[in-house]
Amino acid sequence: MVEHQNSNSNPKLTTLKELREYLGLTQEELGQALGITASTISRYERGQHQRIKFTFSQIKRLQALLEQAGLSINDLPDDIN
Repeated sequence: MVEHQNSNSNPKLTTLKELREYLGLTQEELGQALGITASTISRYERGQHQRIKFTFSQIKRLQALLEQAGLSINDLPDDIN
């Protein structure tokens, strides 16, 4: 279940960690929701991958999580770290 912790209706989310925390999810929960491991989420958050790469299926799952939190995929920056 997505429970955002911030009452700001248009948050400035510039990193994957900020997004995950805004959604109120652990690395494990976000990984499960997207079909990837928590260690992959951790590597993304620590910058051990140059670019975050999601499949179309994972993007659709992310979009569903965002919608549950009242956000749109368009609310995200073009380049999230």
